[in-house]
Formats: sequence, C-alpha cells, structure tokens
Amino acid sequence: MSGENRVEEMASAIEDLLYMGAIRLEGEKALLSAQFSHVATNVLESMKLKAQEPSDVMKLMYYSILIYMNEHLKMPKALTIAFGNDMEGHREDMESGALVSTYVAILSEIWAQNNKRT
Repeated sequence: MSGENRVEEMASAIEDLLYMGAIRLEGEKALLSAQFSHVATNVLESMKLKAQEPSDVMKLMYYSILIYMNEHLKMPKALTIAFGNDMEGHREDMESGALVSTYVAILSEIWAQNNKRT
C-alpha cells in the first residue's frame, strides 16, 4: 500500500471513529470519548492487562471496540460475538478485518499518547 493510500485509510478510519463516538477532537488532539474510555478501563481491569505494554494495549483496544459496538452502538450481542470470532479466525481474509485493525491501531496510539501525558 502506498503512503498516500495509507494516509487516506487512516483519515477515513479517524472519521469512522469520530462518527461512532469512540474518539473526540479537542483542538489539535484526538482523545478517547468518555464512553469509550469507560469501556476500556473496565476491560483493562477485568483482563488484568498492562496499560503500558504495546501488545496488551492492542488487545485492550480490540476487545474495547467490540464491547463499545455492543453497548453504545447497540450492535446485538450475538452478532458482536460472532463478528469477534470471525475476526480472530479469519481477519486477514476479511475486508472488515483491515478496518478493525486500523481502528485498533488508531485507538492504541491515542491511548498511548494520552497515557504519556498523565
């Protein structure tokens, strides 16, 4: 993928995350929304993940986006679970897998940037 296509993909994913209400913009900064932060904090505590470990942050954001889709976007629980199972088994073969991977990367970066400030 060319650099220009990657920038377009990231910009589109940021628009999606804004539309879903998972992130918000404050001036020049992107922040996790209060609702998404609440979900992520609960996942972090229940899974006993390390907030500074990059692989744990990726897991945290992946599970958080699925839970957020269920709880705040009202995606049915059975569909959310099926989608998550399909993603875990076939992510590379799914167009939605690339989208979710991009969402997770963006959310992880925002999480890391916000945690550097605190």
